[in-house]
Amino acid sequence: MEELHERQISFNDYIRILYRGRWIILASFLAVMLITGYITFTTKPVFEATAKLMIEEKGGMEGQIFDIGGFIKKETMVNNQVEILRSRSLAETTIERLQKSPIAEQLELLHPHIEAEANLLAYAGQWIFGLFGGTAEPVEEPSLTDIVEELRNRIVVTPIRDTDMIEIKVSASSSEEAAFITNTLAKSYSERSRLSSQAEVRQVKNFLEEQLQNIEKQLAHSEEELKSFKQNQKVVALPNETQELIRKLAEFEGLYNEALTEFNSNKQRLLYVDKQLQDNKQNFDLENISVTPYFEGLKKQIGELQGKRALYTANLINQGYYREDDPQIRKFDDQIGLLNKQLREEIAKFTKIDVLDPVSLSSNLVARKIEIEANLQALQPKLDALKEITNQYSRELEALPEKSLRLARLERAATVDEKIYLMMQEKYEETRITEVGQLGQVRIIDTAQAPKEPVKPRKKLYLVLGALIGFGLGLGLTFLFEYIDNSVRSIEDVEHIGLTVLGSIPVIKEDEALKRLKVLPGMNGNLDTLESKKMAARLITHFAPKSPISEAYRTFRTNLQYTKLDRELKAILVTSPGPGEGKSTSVSNLAITMAQMGSKVLLIDSDLRRPVLHTIFKVDRRIGLSNILVGKVSVSEAVQKTEIDNLYVLPCGTLPPNPSELLASSAMTRALEEMKDLFDIILFDSPPIIAVTDAAVLCPRLDGVILVLKSGQTDRDAAFRAYTLLKNVNARLLGSLLNGVQIESMYGSYYYYYHYYYYGKGDGKKSKTRRSRHSSASAA
Repeated sequence: MEELHERQISFNDYIRILYRGRWIILASFLAVMLITGYITFTTKPVFEATAKLMIEEKGGMEGQIFDIGGFIKKETMVNNQVEILRSRSLAETTIERLQKSPIAEQLELLHPHIEAEANLLAYAGQWIFGLFGGTAEPVEEPSLTDIVEELRNRIVVTPIRDTDMIEIKVSASSSEEAAFITNTLAKSYSERSRLSSQAEVRQVKNFLEEQLQNIEKQLAHSEEELKSFKQNQKVVALPNETQELIRKLAEFEGLYNEALTEFNSNKQRLLYVDKQLQDNKQNFDLENISVTPYFEGLKKQIGELQGKRALYTANLINQGYYREDDPQIRKFDDQIGLLNKQLREEIAKFTKIDVLDPVSLSSNLVARKIEIEANLQALQPKLDALKEITNQYSRELEALPEKSLRLARLERAATVDEKIYLMMQEKYEETRITEVGQLGQVRIIDTAQAPKEPVKPRKKLYLVLGALIGFGLGLGLTFLFEYIDNSVRSIEDVEHIGLTVLGSIPVIKEDEALKRLKVLPGMNGNLDTLESKKMAARLITHFAPKSPISEAYRTFRTNLQYTKLDRELKAILVTSPGPGEGKSTSVSNLAITMAQMGSKVLLIDSDLRRPVLHTIFKVDRRIGLSNILVGKVSVSEAVQKTEIDNLYVLPCGTLPPNPSELLASSAMTRALEEMKDLFDIILFDSPPIIAVTDAAVLCPRLDGVILVLKSGQTDRDAAFRAYTLLKNVNARLLGSLLNGVQIESMYGSYYYYYHYYYYGKGDGKKSKTRRSRHSSASAA
């Protein structure tokens, strides 16, 4: 059996598909555009204000071994600031500022009911509700939590690529409110950064201030004791050797106390950082952070170099050759600096890897804690070395006579206290200056300005997108329906099955046909009832012979007459794949057109199951083909003349229980031979070829078969199946007739060549109707 293969789709096929689906495309386009237009012009406008900030690196405090800004990557630092801008705590601070502002009552963010009251529909609803004695429910003010979350949802923070700058955007229902909220957020953020930067320095400053007050009291007490001792013991001064010993001891005790002050300051910083981590509920235990042995080795090397440097400095002081630019001291400093750099890089590695979220707010605090603890560990060897040196000089001092020892101790205490006081005072002043200089990491570059145009809805964009979506949806639906639809629609579809198309008949529109019946002159027959007019409309070639549809039937008749076969066409069977495909109407009009040419035509209703020709031609079906086949009547007795010249009808007769057997009987052969002698053309209206075997039984006895297909209804597979069945019974298939074509839905090479077809009307005027260039009127 032959198979129905998919044919190649050409460009014209696509054009025809689009032409057929033009109303679907138009409807989709209009529907989407209406929805888009409604959304676009009813959506509340949203304005967006923009501010630009710069994030500056935070430098370390004076006296620190490490600079935290040196080992926190810029990318991480900027990401940290982005998270702060999105944080709930900053949003709460901003809301507090907004609530204290002079225009707080006018801000829609704080009072959403302002926007609701401005809505005309809402106002009208409340007014109507009040007419019936009701009291509108008061609008509840949102909670602080709701306002904070609403503000966070409106904030958009974007780092500017390859810079240390951040762009913040805040949306609101009015341009002025958007700018005001954006600037308030930027100021809150800047103030928070400044206070955060000053907090750690302030804690160290408070510690130094407390220590300075204590050492001041201690210095005053030491000086008073020394003065009293000299006055009571009548002692003026110690020997030069003893004074030199005291000077050296005081020198090293001063260095020791300076290092101890730095050590204690770092402890205060560590306490501050631990408190911040605790406040963030992320107090990480650094012992659980996987620091590498290399990191521990670096800390140990720094401590050893610090101790060696202290001992070498002590040796120079003893010898009286100490100076800051000593080559060995510079070498120690360079080595310590190199190790510090390596240590910072190592801290950056495991801080980024081991902290739960490297861009979270706690990553800086964890890195800061590691830095301070490393600082403390590096200072410890220096303290130990200086302590050992001071202990050595103290033992030498203890060897003096008792009176001299007492005076030496008092002078040493006064000298040391003075050095410590001066050093503490210097450190305190440095810390004060550092605190004042802490302006934070944030600098506002551009404040937000009230935008002139809303960002939503973007009317032009929405309308363009709506048009594209609507058009695209229409195209998609058109091709989807085309893909789902497996019916025969065009002449090309029929030819693809392997059938020759003898003609295509436009769909007979009942309303138009009835209008034509009213105006055509010379109509015969009883057409005074609506039912009779509807039936007459099916015989359009008789009642409207000059219509385009009648012309299509005449074209079909002409093509059939010129079909080249090896024998004369006298007996032709007309069938279809299934019911309701216009087979009976088509064969009736074909018979009429042949009769109009002067041929004596017999139209036989061979559908012995569901006959219909007797209804169309209004003849008695009680005596007909079945009666002839059972031998009750002759052919001449059963044939009935119609009102149409040269056209005779043989109805089905009594419905038999075995139609296939009757049609296959020898009586049918004898009857057919008799009919050929009496008539020029014999047309059989048979049942559908797929449904029953009646047509297949008759086909081999007749001169040809015509297969009627209905555009938009006949399934392609069914048409191919009917074609195969006819081939299997050796039927002489003359071709096919494409019925029910809608001219206005077709486009293509077979359909767009139209010419004017004129037909006469009762008033003598002419009207224009289009007809296809092909062998029929157009298709649908």
